[in-house]
Amino acid sequence: MPKVLLVVGHPDLSRSKANKALVDAVRELAHVTVHDLYATYPDFRIDVDAEQALLAEHDVVVFQYPVFWYNTTPLFKQWQDSVLTLGWAFTMDGSASRLAGKKAVVAVTAGVPADHYTPEGSNQATIETLLSNWHATLRLCQFDIQPMVKLYGTAFGLSGEDLAAAAKQYNELLASFAA
Repeated sequence: MPKVLLVVGHPDLSRSKANKALVDAVRELAHVTVHDLYATYPDFRIDVDAEQALLAEHDVVVFQYPVFWYNTTPLFKQWQDSVLTLGWAFTMDGSASRLAGKKAVVAVTAGVPADHYTPEGSNQATIETLLSNWHATLRLCQFDIQPMVKLYGTAFGLSGEDLAAAAKQYNELLASFAA
């Protein structure tokens, strides 16, 4: 059965409403490993060998975090810089990386409603455009890029019903990788 690694980059998952709901929705799936970066590395000292081993033993990697200033959270960015190294996560000569062919999903939560992430909205761009660095990174690492998971309005406007529906859909998505 394919194994899913859920790399969570929320600074305090215990105080999160949306990210915690998403994680809780998949925590009991037997093929999913939940890896909370901030709980694992409160000192920001990342064990690169351990992180690369985790990535190597999983078939699907889900990168979940709240959008911070149109980017990842600080520890998550440090994790990318430390773990996704030349010769391991990507190559310059076209040869296969250690991540080649693994499925990758970027799952983000955004505080404002979806209409803010349109060319006409306050951000004047889609969330995919603002986070296009993910697509470039995943492509460089030779991942099989899956559609982005987006949950909007987590600070403004997301109802409990909508959050429950999103958590259910997240569970179904991650469960589908076991099929």
